[in-house]
Amino acid sequence: MTPATLNIFASRLDAVCGEMGLVLRNAAFSPNIRDRLDFSCAIFDAEGALIANAPHIPVHLGAMSESVAAVCQAHPHMSPGDVFATNDPAGGGSHLPDITVVSPVHLAGEARPAYFVACRGHHADVGGITPGSMPPFSSSLAEEGVVLRALQIVAAGQLLEEPLRRALGAGPHPARRPDENIADLGAQVAANQ
Repeated sequence: MTPATLNIFASRLDAVCGEMGLVLRNAAFSPNIRDRLDFSCAIFDAEGALIANAPHIPVHLGAMSESVAAVCQAHPHMSPGDVFATNDPAGGGSHLPDITVVSPVHLAGEARPAYFVACRGHHADVGGITPGSMPPFSSSLAEEGVVLRALQIVAAGQLLEEPLRRALGAGPHPARRPDENIADLGAQVAANQ
C-alpha cells in the first residue's frame, strides 16, 4: 500500500469515528455526553486492537481495547445486529459511569466479525451509595453502582429492554434513573450503527 493510499484509508476511518461522535452527541440524553462531551468513539480489528479513533477523550481509549476483548471472550459467537454493554473494571472498564457499547461488524458471508465499533460514554448515574456513582469513600464495587459485564443489550437489531432494566436495577444500590441510562445507551447504539 502506498503512503498516499494509507493516508486516504486512515483519514476515512478517522472520519467514521468523528461521525460516530456527532451521532452520539446529538442523540444523547445526559449532559455529560451531550454538553461536556465526555465520550469516545473508535474502530477495532477482529482481536480488539485499536485501528482508529476520533480525538474525543483520550483516557477512554487506553482500556477500550480491553473492553472489546472482554466482550469477545464472553460472546464468542456474535451475530449481525448484536450489541453489548460493559463497564466492568475487570474487563477494561475505567469507572462505572463510563459504559462502553460494543458492536460487531460482519463482512458479507462471514460468520465471525471482521471489526468492532465501540463508544464509551459517561452516564450521569449508574447507582451506588451517592448520586453520580463516584463515591469517594466506597469500600466495595457494589457501593459504586451497577456493573454491566459484557451484557447483550441488542439482539438481531432489537433492544433487549427488560434484561437491561433488570441489570440496571440489580444489586444493593441500583441505577437511580434507568430510563436515562437506556436513552444514552440507545444513543450509543445509534452511534455504532
